[in-house]
Amino acid sequence: GRTRFNRDQWLDLVMRSIGLESDHFDLRGKLLAVLRLVPMAERNYNLIELGPWGTGKSFVYRETSPNAILISGGKVTVAQLFVNLSSGRIGLLGMWDVVAFDEVAGLEMSDSTVINMLKDYMESGSFARGKVETPAEASLVFVGNTSKPHEDLVRTAHLFADLPKTMIDPAFLDRLHFYLPGWEVPKLEQRLFTGHFGLVSDYLAEALRQLRKQSFVRAIDDDFALGADLSARDEKAVRKTVSGLLKILHPHGEWTHSELREYLEFAMEGRRRGKEQLKKLAAHDYAKTAFS
Repeated sequence: GRTRFNRDQWLDLVMRSIGLESDHFDLRGKLLAVLRLVPMAERNYNLIELGPWGTGKSFVYRETSPNAILISGGKVTVAQLFVNLSSGRIGLLGMWDVVAFDEVAGLEMSDSTVINMLKDYMESGSFARGKVETPAEASLVFVGNTSKPHEDLVRTAHLFADLPKTMIDPAFLDRLHFYLPGWEVPKLEQRLFTGHFGLVSDYLAEALRQLRKQSFVRAIDDDFALGADLSARDEKAVRKTVSGLLKILHPHGEWTHSELREYLEFAMEGRRRGKEQLKKLAAHDYAKTAFS
């Protein structure tokens, strides 16, 4: 039925399907809200959102899809995420489409193996434990609150400052595909919830799950060439974000040049936000941030 709508009407329908009234958001606000769905539509997508409390960061992962699991704080172990060697049971990454970590500032890794295996998984989409290499498609989402206004963080430290020390590792942070600026999202009030119709969440969740089988990562090739400052990892991140947005907003496979450009610039901005912070942490490795 997508062909009967124009892009903006469809975007409003998707917004209302996740419970938000689109009339209260501008286009950028809508794209930020819809970007939270990208991990559900795109395989092995790594998203981080840090911002003030009360903006609905974890709401989408708890309420929209039965294929996403939300883990709140606490200790995370290799057995829980990957494989339990004593029982042979596959962990969360092998069972769910999206594994979201809430209250990420309070997250404890049981040991350094967890972060090292996560790094490997975020890069390759598989993990080795024991003698077997296990492929998995779970997307990872890290959501948490910032302790200070983002302007203060940028001035005095960096935008990853509220993460646990084990996670402030440039190699780990470089594998995040998009940094969603949680401080731009309004705090949820009653007026922001919709009274209009949307797609039933069970149907929406299944549609997003089916879209994981497709890929639009090559969609930009006919119209755009990426600048020299984007590393291979930057390019992969940007392509995956664009692919996810196209799946959700253009599932019929048609879009205009200007719409594609909007998504591409948006994807580059989200990747660059993380890259600029990496430059503060390891300037010699991440000097190139003039994305074009």
